[in-house]
Amino acid sequence: MGKPDKIIYKSAMAMVGVGASDSIAVGDSLHHDIKGANHAGIASAFITGGIHASELGLSSFGQVADLSSVQALAAKYDAYPKYVFPAFAW
Repeated sequence: MGKPDKIIYKSAMAMVGVGASDSIAVGDSLHHDIKGANHAGIASAFITGGIHASELGLSSFGQVADLSSVQALAAKYDAYPKYVFPAFAW
């Protein structure tokens, strides 16, 4: 059991008592994080500055990826985020 299996997301939602409409998955892996969220029916935020940065032609933290490049990469992995951000920091 692991991502992208939807059971991970469903279990997390059950643990905190929320439904899909009150959840969002944030991750840098289209195959694991975003595709898993798609399977679980929850919104997702793709962080382009993570493991796919080089595929997107990014070379520095916070650099914004070209939308057409993100769309092409999402299609390659059959994983479609609702939101796209260049970075994630606390």
